[in-house]
Amino acid sequence: MTMRALVGGKGADWILENRDLPEQLGAVRVQVMAAGLNRADRYALDGSYTANSQGEGPFVAGMEVAGIVESSSLLAPHLPVGTRVMGITIGAFADYALCHPRMLVPIPDHLGFEAAASLPVGLITEHDALVTQAGFTAGDTVLIVGGTSAIGLIGIQLAKALGAGTVIATTTNDHKRAALLEAGADIAVDTATEDLADVVLAATDGTGVSIALDHVGGDLFLQLPAATAIGGTIISIGRLAGAVTTLDLDTVAFRRQRLLGTTFSIRTRTELGDVVAALTDRVLPAVAAGKIVPKLDSVHPVDDAITAARRLRDNGATGKIVLSFADAHTGPAPTPGPVANMFGGIAQIGYVVRDIEASMRNFVACGIGPWFFLRDVRPADFTYGGEPSAMAMDVAVANSGDIQIELITPTNDAPSMYRDFLDAGHEGVQHIAYWSDDYQGLYDRALAAGFTVGQEGRIGGADGRFAYLRTEHHPGTVIEISDVGGTKKFVFDLVKLAAANWDGSNPIQTIDAGLIGGDPATMTAMLEALG
Repeated sequence: MTMRALVGGKGADWILENRDLPEQLGAVRVQVMAAGLNRADRYALDGSYTANSQGEGPFVAGMEVAGIVESSSLLAPHLPVGTRVMGITIGAFADYALCHPRMLVPIPDHLGFEAAASLPVGLITEHDALVTQAGFTAGDTVLIVGGTSAIGLIGIQLAKALGAGTVIATTTNDHKRAALLEAGADIAVDTATEDLADVVLAATDGTGVSIALDHVGGDLFLQLPAATAIGGTIISIGRLAGAVTTLDLDTVAFRRQRLLGTTFSIRTRTELGDVVAALTDRVLPAVAAGKIVPKLDSVHPVDDAITAARRLRDNGATGKIVLSFADAHTGPAPTPGPVANMFGGIAQIGYVVRDIEASMRNFVACGIGPWFFLRDVRPADFTYGGEPSAMAMDVAVANSGDIQIELITPTNDAPSMYRDFLDAGHEGVQHIAYWSDDYQGLYDRALAAGFTVGQEGRIGGADGRFAYLRTEHHPGTVIEISDVGGTKKFVFDLVKLAAANWDGSNPIQTIDAGLIGGDPATMTAMLEALG
């Protein structure tokens, strides 16, 4: 099956081609209904911008997408087939696009696809610059330079939605003042006829703004130190008027200002995922409440993409230019089907608790036992976030039918996902575990699907490896994969057998952690001696 795609890297404009539908294990495939144009798309055409994950040679263009989940991902059970989503990706200008689950968020019910395609890049750019980089707090005064750009208009609304004091925005066209005021700016400045620093100082009782977000660069950037308060922050986001400027460093120094630059082109997928996740608490609720409203400049069918590109180059737009791919998806919306599970069946439910002995007693009261309790377990080759950690823990296991229950209490402060779980205020189910006698194969498939390893190590011999995979859909609760070849399987089978034949006696039995990885005959004798 093929799809239409706008391909760059073959000339001065995008070329409409037929391409095979993209596939990638772990990615979400989206039916693209609309895609937003950004200046980075223009720069990519010109050859002056290459995203970190784009690769070399001809490329499917576009980075801002809105559509419907057509093929879901194990990494995102909260985004099933049929979910309306918006986000960022590589290759958005096509009938179908592959998206990493962390780069997508659900579309609020009141927004159509064309409006939704106008939001993602603006939201992440302005929130990252204003809040994450500049450290915005409610009451700050904010200057948006280049306010009539699609991103600038979102920046104005975002600042007001988050509780900014005075918001000042600029344009170089007096006819566009109304758009700035409509977006929520308290003061609109025409920098073609007015002195920016004079207007800003007059509006802020001579102090200047707390934060200046600059989308323009060039000569106008010279006025920003004088327009920014002592201890204020200037963020360079865009360079519409040029990347080269001069600066009065005395003003920056005397006013003790911070000057920061930002771009997404070189950020990793993990970093971009963090930027999108930062929208969850306050920005997406503001969109859902109608406090941030996208402004559409124009919508173009995909076969009129050259007109859209020309409008982008001419800097004539007020708001977002959008391409529509809706004509490719006129049938029924995708509906969820059976979900394939690459991990197999759940073998273990793992709890992280503060008082492991009290937890064992509570389970015994529910008829689950006997418990095999191991103190001061120190996994070999243990790493957290890829770095060695001397984590130690108490562990207890028992079976309830075919499912093993595991209790874990970290016993030192060495870094681990168990410690993270408790420090975040959680207690209870921390992981579900899948066991495999082909651990390496399962490990490789998980990484290929897009999972990342939070911690891993080994208990026992070479066949005692385990890894904890980070997930995004539930805070703190993760997936463990574990090797159950050799001695570990032998011990786990004995634990299951003990539960099947348990008469209620000896509910908690302390055993030597060295059993796992030891000689099977010795282990059998010791477990039989324990009853």
